Amino acid sequence: MFKNLQLQTIFKGITIFIMFFLTQISRISWNFYTFAEKYFDVMKCLKFFGIVFLMALFACNASDDKYEAMDIALQKAETIYQHPDGERYETAKADTSQMSTELIKTAKYFVSKKDYDKAAKACLYLGYSQKEADEKTLSMKAFKDAEYYSNITGDSLTTARSQYNIARFLYAEHAYDESIDMAMDAAKNYGNNFGEKAYAYNLMASSFILQKDYDSAEIYLKKALDMAENSHMDIVKRKILNNYSVFYSKQGKYEQSINCIKQNIAGNDSASIFMTCLNIGKSYIYCDKYDSAALYTQKAFDLSQSVKIRSDSEASMYFSLYYIAKKQENYQQALDYFESYNTLQYKIQKEIEQKNLYSIQRKYDYEALQNIMNQKIIQKQRIILTVSFFLLLASIVVIGLLVKQKNIIKEDARIRKELEKAKDELHNSVKPKVVEKELSKQLHLILTANHIAEHADDFKKEWSPLVYKINNEKNNMFEAALVAIESVYPGMYNTILKKYPTLNETESKVMLLSCSDLSNREIGRILGLSVHSVNKCRSGINRVI
Repeated sequence: MFKNLQLQTIFKGITIFIMFFLTQISRISWNFYTFAEKYFDVMKCLKFFGIVFLMALFACNASDDKYEAMDIALQKAETIYQHPDGERYETAKADTSQMSTELIKTAKYFVSKKDYDKAAKACLYLGYSQKEADEKTLSMKAFKDAEYYSNITGDSLTTARSQYNIARFLYAEHAYDESIDMAMDAAKNYGNNFGEKAYAYNLMASSFILQKDYDSAEIYLKKALDMAENSHMDIVKRKILNNYSVFYSKQGKYEQSINCIKQNIAGNDSASIFMTCLNIGKSYIYCDKYDSAALYTQKAFDLSQSVKIRSDSEASMYFSLYYIAKKQENYQQALDYFESYNTLQYKIQKEIEQKNLYSIQRKYDYEALQNIMNQKIIQKQRIILTVSFFLLLASIVVIGLLVKQKNIIKEDARIRKELEKAKDELHNSVKPKVVEKELSKQLHLILTANHIAEHADDFKKEWSPLVYKINNEKNNMFEAALVAIESVYPGMYNTILKKYPTLNETESKVMLLSCSDLSNREIGRILGLSVHSVNKCRSGINRVI
């Protein structure tokens, strides 16, 4: 029944490890708080990790509603199986298959929750239910599970009831020595529960009777009867008296056997009176008192017309009537009884065959149900592992983004620091205003020379060298301006190229010319650019510095 318990334990261990790992990730991410609060929204990250943790917690823990439902199922079974012997009347029986299915789920649930006290009770009631369905192997295993879990919690009463039912199974399999030992353990665990202890002693006595150890049988029958008297439970007392009758009958003490059986007639129901009369009739047959045997057997026959009895008991009655009629030389009646006996025997044989087929089908259905339940459990665990994996993957991605963001912020701080340093260097390199005026004069002179070269054929001699230079050198306008600027700010152009390698050539030239008082239009004329292009270059420079 619990063959997948180990698999569940493994899955649960993996899930707990993942939860622990996610918790550690959340704790590590919190350590970034002091640094990260200045640059991005920390609360969003904290909310994300909170959601991750809650989802993992929700996936690993069942709701309280399920616990309550399982507890109700256990209470229902406890109400049905309140009889000390775990038996109930036919009118009180529910659908055994449905009851077994509910109790299997209940037992597994309480085992998974490590509530072994309720798990033991669920296994005990499951054993009763499967015993009613004649599923002996499954019932035996359920009682053993109940014994195991009740020993863990120290519930001696549940342990005793489990051991008593195991002893009954051993008795049915003719393992009388093992049955006696198990029933003895049950009697010890019953303590002062005299009624149920009487059941255990009575079972031990039955085993001793079948082993023909009549002295030991008599000792435990006496103990059982004393316990039944103390418990004031008539049903227990009647069972012990029936056992006493068998005890005396096996030793040939038929009168004493009959007296024991007669004590069961008073205050009994019709079905029990039928069995009592039938047993008395059989005892008189053993004594060769056929008239008395005929009287009690006929009374049993009359009761059988109004009481629902088992087929094997009815067959036993017809065989007794046949035997009595034969001994009384009433052969026609004996033949009629024998035909009825054979008819019932054929019916019993058919019932046994049908029962065997039903048991095989029940076993197949049970195994199919177990397979379906195991598949559902595995599927559930797969879903939990898949969700946990994706949550873990998401956590790793977030951590990677956090680390990347940290590196970006660190690099940005370094660049800003270098820009500030460059600005300070440029500011410290500024010349007095007289020098700046001289630079402005030279630059405007270059612009005027360029204008003359483009629009006039005749010009003064003093312009000749400059105009010639502008007309004949490559990049003449910028080269002339660069010479003028370098005379005032030596090495400035190289400094710009070194400090700001991301600027393109045009942006570097615009930045160099911006150190003078030239307008954007005049800078454009020197570089051969439009005013719009100069403004665009200035925007690019501002983004860098």
